[in-house]
Amino acid sequence: MKGKGIHSRSIFVQLVVFSLLASLVPILIISIFLFYKLDSTAQEETKDYHEQITSQYMKNIEEKLQQYRNSLEVIANNTVILKTLTDETMNPYDRGEVVSQEVDNSLLLEMQSEVRNCMVYSRVQNCKVYGSRASMMQQASREVWYLQDRAMEDDWFSYFALNDSEPILSLVKDIEELDTEHLSRSQLGIIKLDVAMKRLFVPAVTEKDESATYDVIVYKNEGKDAKILYQTVKNNGSEILKKYWEDTVTEKDGGNSSGQISTYTVDGQTLEDYGVNLLFLFDNRDSWQKRVEIIEAILPLLLLLSVTVTGLIYWYSKDFSSRVELLVKKFRRAETGDLSVSEEIGGDDEIAVLDKQFNRMLGKLDQLIKTNYVQKLENKEAQLKNLQLQINPHFLYNTLETISSIAAVKQVFIVCDICGKLGEIFRYSLGKDYGELVPLEQEIAHIKNYMFIQEIRHGGRLQVFYNIDVDAMHVYIPRFILQPIVENAISHGLGNLTSVGTLEISAFEKKDRLYIRIEDDGEGMEPEKVAEIIRFINTAKPVEGKKNIGIRNVNQRIKLACGEEYGIIIESTPYQGSRFTIQLPIIREGEKNET
Repeated sequence: MKGKGIHSRSIFVQLVVFSLLASLVPILIISIFLFYKLDSTAQEETKDYHEQITSQYMKNIEEKLQQYRNSLEVIANNTVILKTLTDETMNPYDRGEVVSQEVDNSLLLEMQSEVRNCMVYSRVQNCKVYGSRASMMQQASREVWYLQDRAMEDDWFSYFALNDSEPILSLVKDIEELDTEHLSRSQLGIIKLDVAMKRLFVPAVTEKDESATYDVIVYKNEGKDAKILYQTVKNNGSEILKKYWEDTVTEKDGGNSSGQISTYTVDGQTLEDYGVNLLFLFDNRDSWQKRVEIIEAILPLLLLLSVTVTGLIYWYSKDFSSRVELLVKKFRRAETGDLSVSEEIGGDDEIAVLDKQFNRMLGKLDQLIKTNYVQKLENKEAQLKNLQLQINPHFLYNTLETISSIAAVKQVFIVCDICGKLGEIFRYSLGKDYGELVPLEQEIAHIKNYMFIQEIRHGGRLQVFYNIDVDAMHVYIPRFILQPIVENAISHGLGNLTSVGTLEISAFEKKDRLYIRIEDDGEGMEPEKVAEIIRFINTAKPVEGKKNIGIRNVNQRIKLACGEEYGIIIESTPYQGSRFTIQLPIIREGEKNET
């Protein structure tokens, strides 16, 4: 027989052998694979991490520099500054104070930690200007930056201040006056914004670390001419930069190359618009040490796991096989005619279920007989309740007619009218003689009956207007969708008014859709409340304990019956009223059966 060799052993031996093969062999294979892939996976993850840091760092720097450029553009186009620089009626110090104040207001220097200084240098010789943020071009020619490294033709340059101890990146913008009469421009001066590189390029730190997880070298020029402007490396920044250009930089990527230098992973980036290069250094010593620690921790865990798995396999196989043997013995006892087996096998698995079913087999027959008997009684009780449901509406109608007759005798005709309207409302609500879809005319008639009672209840403080601009007799809508919305408008919009409240119900067609609008001039709602209700009524999952359940049920019925593009639109303004608009497809007579 096929498979006899496999199953010729006891179930205990089969379970042990199969479980060991199915667990230990995959563990060993996976462990070898993990050891092989650990290094490459760690390097890839580290590379991705470095790229994310580098990308975010460069993005922040570029955004800040662009922000400063935009600020210079605003200052250069500041009409107050332009007029002040050419105003011959002012003295130099007043002129300087006005220009300085405008610069301060435009830059908000106290909020810009990277900005070291911002100066306006005037070329207008006949209008001298002296201030904290303003001076003449002659003064600039005597300053360190002007004599040391002038590159204003590129709108930027870098230099060292404070005896070559503080690197500065300067952004320059010309101040020009446009002569609209002669269509010409005249140079009024320049704006120079100094940005401290130590603050601009300092690496960001995490919340838990006191220092950044990487270092930065900021330099200009390339190759042998590379000159460090700013660095966070404590000692050998120049050596690292030299090795980078000698050993790492490729002809394809240039200053954007990446590689490995000593214990650092380096990644080069370029700020092309400012002639500045950046070299990011990520120290790998900590990561390598962590990898070694992880490997040293995994090896004993794998050994412990193998021993534990083997012991669990032996214990489970022994326990499982003993339960199977006990079940086999009970079947054999049952074959002899002994049906009084009462010993049970513990547990909730399939073997325990089979044992329980076997022990209760005879008792189950009696239980099935009793269940059938109870089902027959329940069917009779359901039939009786159905008869009662048929009787109760007639009882209510008869009671309303009795009340109406008594009111007519007493000449209280308003009570007669209320009873008549209430009977029609009850008949429409029960749905007898109506389908799921009804003509709009019937739904409006139901609302008129409802509003008749509400108008009497509110004692003339409620006025209703109907504006039905469709063929209401032949246009069909889902039954009983207007009353919950009308009831909500009265309860929450008009109920608390001390003056007369107005409710307008209108219907019209637009772009192959039917719109039914219920609008009141009541209390209205705040935008937050409207947004909350819209979220609630469009939630498909049932929610208990909430208001506006009726509106939500109507909205969900419409979406289920007609499609997600249909439903209720809510608009409201505080103290001006609310508008509920129902969007429906146009269903005419003859189409309702298809729907």
